[in-house]
Amino acid sequence: MLGFLKSSILSKFVVAITGLIMVGFIVGHTLGNLLIFAGPEAINTYAVGLKDIGGVVWAMRIVLIISLILHVISTINLVRHNRAVAGNYKVTNYKASTFSARFMGYAGLTILFFIIYHLFHFTFGVTDPSDYARQYLLENGRIVHDVYTMVVLGFRNILISAFYIIAVVFLGLHLKHGFHSMFQSLGIHGKKFTPMIQKVAVAFSVIIVVSLISIPISVMLGLVGGQL
Repeated sequence: MLGFLKSSILSKFVVAITGLIMVGFIVGHTLGNLLIFAGPEAINTYAVGLKDIGGVVWAMRIVLIISLILHVISTINLVRHNRAVAGNYKVTNYKASTFSARFMGYAGLTILFFIIYHLFHFTFGVTDPSDYARQYLLENGRIVHDVYTMVVLGFRNILISAFYIIAVVFLGLHLKHGFHSMFQSLGIHGKKFTPMIQKVAVAFSVIIVVSLISIPISVMLGLVGGQL
């Protein structure tokens, strides 16, 4: 049993499960962010709705944080295992590895740094406290935090938008490789399923990337928040 816990088998399983949890969050987060195209009333109503169920949101955040930590630890364990195995061979077969697979580590680190900055920027309001303090009057008369204006003003900074776009592209590479690997780790693969899973992985990654980067691009082009 102890040998199993130290093996790559458990690490693959943990990476797959935690990856699935984070994919679910990414889908929900993306759908919520896209409400910015519906205007300030829509996204600010959505944001305050999350705030009203704060206990549930924080429980989800804790699960995500734990999942992220386990995901990183298990991934590092797999990398070490793969390097140890590769060390037994004089020639490395790069043809067996894809671009996204070889750069998973770089993508993961970039995404991690981005998540930390993103939280300090949009969740805790540390980087731009004046923008974070803005308020919005909903149609029902309730005064809430103005997420719409905060996001628009944030993405008008070309450096922030560029960092966001780069991080999202890396996220897409990570999702493409991870989505496919997740099914392999769970034992769902073969001549019948693998080609289909690979196509779904590519399509899913492209949809997420295009959806997310459309926000800063639209802000910089003045298509969103042009009235501010």
